[in-house]
Amino acid sequence: MGRIVVGVDGSDSARAALQWAIKQAELTNSTLDVVVSWSQPMIAASEPIIVPTPDTETLITSAHATAERLVADTGLIESGVEYKIFTPEGRAGEELVHMAKDADLLVVGSSGAGALKELILGSVSSYAAHHAPCPIVLVRATQKAPSDSVGR
Repeated sequence: MGRIVVGVDGSDSARAALQWAIKQAELTNSTLDVVVSWSQPMIAASEPIIVPTPDTETLITSAHATAERLVADTGLIESGVEYKIFTPEGRAGEELVHMAKDADLLVVGSSGAGALKELILGSVSSYAAHHAPCPIVLVRATQKAPSDSVGR
């Protein structure tokens, strides 16, 4: 049995990535590791300010709820594919690459924001594509899941 790691964050491209990964898992008899990373918010200010930040438990709960919502909305539960939800602390790209260490495939949504935005802001999909320890599939929100003839 294979293992597919899929990164989700609640975006349309993450939803498409999870739907793609579900279909691929069905075709290849693989399990899914659904990953939502989280981190404490960073605040930059020119003067000292007091900003309440969520506690760790709240951030973990929120990340898990995001994954559970996508799992329910994409039909993963009904698909019969075995899955686990992971909510590691850290940068999304780095955590996905770490989780994919012994995986057969890494699936990541890609917003298609364009080269300039990617260059300025960085990108989870770009990071994963450059550092993944296994084959990777980048899925745009408009991309279709693999057909039954793919992967056999």
